[in-house]
Amino acid sequence: MSKSLTENIKDYSDCKILYTLLKPHSPHTIVFVEDRVDPWFVHVITYKTKSGIVSDTSMIIAADIKTWKGHLEALGHIEKK
Repeated sequence: MSKSLTENIKDYSDCKILYTLLKPHSPHTIVFVEDRVDPWFVHVITYKTKSGIVSDTSMIIAADIKTWKGHLEALGHIEKK
């Protein structure tokens, strides 16, 4: 029997958060965090706001942040300041 590993947003607590996006009435939060080793890479992490359980991750290059952020904002996400 294999044990399922569940990621939590706390696993990224030592990473620099670049942006946090919220969508009204959504149970999820999206964060852009800098990679621990190479700041050229950025992780885009979607997690359940209440529990912190990660539901999706993508690794992008820093040059693509503007495009990804713009797309998410077009879908109704708002940057948390």
